[in-house]
Amino acid sequence: MKLSQGPLLSLFDGSDGTPLQQRLFDRLRGAIVNGAIRPGERLPSTRTLATDLGVSRNTVVAAVDRLTAEGYLEARIGSGTFVCRSLPDDAMAPAVRLAPSAATRAPVATPKPAVPVPAAGAELLPFEPGVPAYDQFDIDTWRRLLAKRWRDAGGLLLGNDTSGGWTALRRVLAGHLQTSRGIACDPEQILILPDRRSGLEFVATLLLTAGDTVWLEEPGCPLQALTFAHRGYNIAHVPVDADGIDPERGARLAPDARLALVTPGWQFPMGGTMPLRRRMAVLAWARRSGAWLLEDDRDGGYRYTGRPLPALQGLDENERVLHLGALDNTLVPALRLAWLVVPSSLVGAAQTLRARMHLHVPLPEQMAVHDFLVEGHYASHMRRTRRLYAERQQALLFAAERHWSGAITVEAAGSGLHLVGRLSPSLGVDDSSLSALAAQARISLPALSACRRVHTIAGDPGAVVLGYAAFSPERLSRAAERLANVMDKARGTLPQRLAAPRRLIPAE
Repeated sequence: MKLSQGPLLSLFDGSDGTPLQQRLFDRLRGAIVNGAIRPGERLPSTRTLATDLGVSRNTVVAAVDRLTAEGYLEARIGSGTFVCRSLPDDAMAPAVRLAPSAATRAPVATPKPAVPVPAAGAELLPFEPGVPAYDQFDIDTWRRLLAKRWRDAGGLLLGNDTSGGWTALRRVLAGHLQTSRGIACDPEQILILPDRRSGLEFVATLLLTAGDTVWLEEPGCPLQALTFAHRGYNIAHVPVDADGIDPERGARLAPDARLALVTPGWQFPMGGTMPLRRRMAVLAWARRSGAWLLEDDRDGGYRYTGRPLPALQGLDENERVLHLGALDNTLVPALRLAWLVVPSSLVGAAQTLRARMHLHVPLPEQMAVHDFLVEGHYASHMRRTRRLYAERQQALLFAAERHWSGAITVEAAGSGLHLVGRLSPSLGVDDSSLSALAAQARISLPALSACRRVHTIAGDPGAVVLGYAAFSPERLSRAAERLANVMDKARGTLPQRLAAPRRLIPAE
């Protein structure tokens, strides 16, 4: 196999100053992820690769060693180096269309300092959903990257960015989104925005006029409902089932919809990941009706079993999908930088509108995010927190089984940052009442019914949303015990255990 004639052909093309070893790592990793080098395939020796590419053997050895450490390659004594048959969780199968973007940089492990408080004057209460683990954010590295950008660039950072955002960040994001979320796009299709809410408002302004019809998931994200409810649009609340939003029911409710908001990666608040057949059905509806789809990728990057499913945008062959992502759920809420991937037909209008709406993001922050990605800190953070959150989800399941005795039943999930706890009718209170009682005991327990707008189920006590990502197993257990006391006071002694939750990680 002559790799220098295939996936590594562009090794020396379009250099942006990235070290040669880093470029070789990126090309090899991209070739493995995209299938140009197949699982189980043997690589040429490092000496042969160095000769073919005209680089030093040390450069090749360093890149191969990093790929081995990251789980893309495996060395077999006496046989050579082979592509692993099972790739790391953050490797993504290729999208339908592959964009000529740079791949994400290699992860670099860094010790994580403790973060004493989540925010000035605020205390994070269990079981607050949608909040990441503050103490896992590498604040020292972030501070160093931000300070370096201010020191090196000085007054050049005082102005606004370009019409789409800092070009270097958009270029790196294009590669990152391709490998991590299966999104195929050029850097020009990416807009850097201040946060998720501004992304929602931007799409509404870009695509809609008063009187247009919008599909919202029912139940759905409160931020989406708040953003679109008071702008003069006709809102169709389309019920969500186990597979996500149902386009057939949506078409019966509002066949003339111009935009549908969907969360295929991990639905809030019901949970669940949209399977491929439903994704294809939603895309088919958009194609037939000429409507747009806004993919709000809240927690889609957190998947604990198997590979992350490709984003809806990566499956879209008709350019009807806009993809919204952000850092607040993966790093810390204080980093509110977001990005919107728009179809190529909307690039010009979108860049003009971004400038008119003054949706600029400070250049130092964009540059620090760029460096955080390029140096591998983001990929390392995602791998570390995936393992941590899987463990914390398991801790919540054990605590529910131990303390709630079936009064609230919880099942494991393969994605996301929260679980849904369904209330037993024998508890004697509904989810809204339990949420209010829990608040008095300093427990954050959002009621699922608060996320519903029009559809109610008679006789159903409802469910509560249980976030676990930001809390240690010990704190989850203590909060579960405190909630059990709240339920005891609300309706007397708890019933006998009804059902044990399904476990995400098999017990040893």
